[in-house]
Amino acid sequence: MLKEIITNIVWALGLIAGVPFFFIWLLSRLNRNTKQHIANRFGINSQLYFGFLGIMIHELSHLIVAMIFGHRITGFRLISLPTNSNPTLGYVNHRWNQANFYQNIGNLFIGIAPIFGCCLATLALAKCLIPNSYTWLLEFTQLPLSVDLQLSPDFHWQGLLLFIILAANICIGGFDLSPADFQNARQGFWQAIITIIILSLLISFTPWQATLFTELRRLTIIITAISIFNLILSGTFNLIFRSLSS
Repeated sequence: MLKEIITNIVWALGLIAGVPFFFIWLLSRLNRNTKQHIANRFGINSQLYFGFLGIMIHELSHLIVAMIFGHRITGFRLISLPTNSNPTLGYVNHRWNQANFYQNIGNLFIGIAPIFGCCLATLALAKCLIPNSYTWLLEFTQLPLSVDLQLSPDFHWQGLLLFIILAANICIGGFDLSPADFQNARQGFWQAIITIIILSLLISFTPWQATLFTELRRLTIIITAISIFNLILSGTFNLIFRSLSS
């Protein structure tokens, strides 16, 4: 029983804190560098052309989660033209009651919201454009070691090409947390971690804990798979734009 409880806590912490922070840190470094090369080669506004979908999903993710946690939205723009004096591509300004435990916890989830928003958007694209690959991924999360599962999904090249173009746009513009995002996430970090541990412990004693944590593991695998795909995509386009700007 103790081993199962510890496993449940680790999976919960991994999905909600560990996996998002690890991948968003790597992706932010790569994509920030990529956007710098894009701006240097094609001009500062070109960042919007190569990443407008990701920028809007990024800011929309912040906005939705801030509203869920009861933060007061004082202003937002899902996309904006950058200038040399103000390179901001979009923003969500919000206020919260620092004496409110729930709103403080929200800062962590608001900060890391873009990785979930962008991963969900990429998953939705896969469902529409490469449905066989989408189905394969879902089956893999259920039967990762199954000998009956195909080693690779079938797909149409047209759908795959369009998927890569749109996914790259989401990746370049969306998977890039600003220093302000990281700072905001840190404000509610320890309160959120303690809450996750307590909730995981309590859920472990309920009759539906097996179902909940099984779905949590599946979601962790999906987020990890999409994040690895975006890392490969980010690295590839970083090399391309780096060579173009040199």
